[in-house]
Amino acid sequence: MRALVLVGACLWAGAARAEDMAFDAEAWPYSAIGKLNVVLGTNRLQSCTATLIGPRLALTAAHCLWDEPRKRWVNPGVVHFVAGYRQGAYRAHSLAAAYRKPDDYAFAYGTARPNMQGDWALIELADPIPGTPLTLEDPGAEADPAAIRREIRRAGYSRLKPQLMTAQGGCSAWRDPGPATLLLHDCRAVPGESGSALLQVEAGSPVVIGVLVAGSREEGRAPSVAVPTAAFRETAAAMLKAQATTR
Repeated sequence: MRALVLVGACLWAGAARAEDMAFDAEAWPYSAIGKLNVVLGTNRLQSCTATLIGPRLALTAAHCLWDEPRKRWVNPGVVHFVAGYRQGAYRAHSLAAAYRKPDDYAFAYGTARPNMQGDWALIELADPIPGTPLTLEDPGAEADPAAIRREIRRAGYSRLKPQLMTAQGGCSAWRDPGPATLLLHDCRAVPGESGSALLQVEAGSPVVIGVLVAGSREEGRAPSVAVPTAAFRETAAAMLKAQATTR
């Protein structure tokens, strides 16, 4: 993690200032964002954020599915996607039927992850969630890896305000110039917001350009980290195709 912060320093200095924004949580695209609750046992719950990219497919960070006390990946049956969550009420809910993540991704709590680019997961939901999902960015939009991408938005459920969705706008994102395929960005990243999607408006419609996986250890002084859509696009396309033929 420290290396990621250092290599991004020269770009970070010129990035736009992210800020909290007013929004309607029931209006699209925010209606496609939900709270991800993982039940680890009696009175043991961990939560993240997830984004619908299909009626029965949600995107999040893989580490959200790691049971740290037991040192194992959770069973899909304890994973809950809750759409439109607000102070105990919600619009729709589904358990996970299965999930996919990179086989070689290993999570080490509290330490740098050399394979952070594998920190993504696609959750197959048991039941469809009503509403319009978000779409993943087209491959052609990633042609210039050196470009700083501006006007990025991100919304999710932080542990600071777990009962309400919060959102940021005016963020910037850019490719990590190091060996890992990652996006650095200046959107806020605190526990609970992991798994939230970075959104950019393309031709009038928001698209997912990455998924938030790690925050800065020096808030306001160094970038946060996201896995770009290119890392999971093919897997997502295959899962969406399979779901379309079995519904």
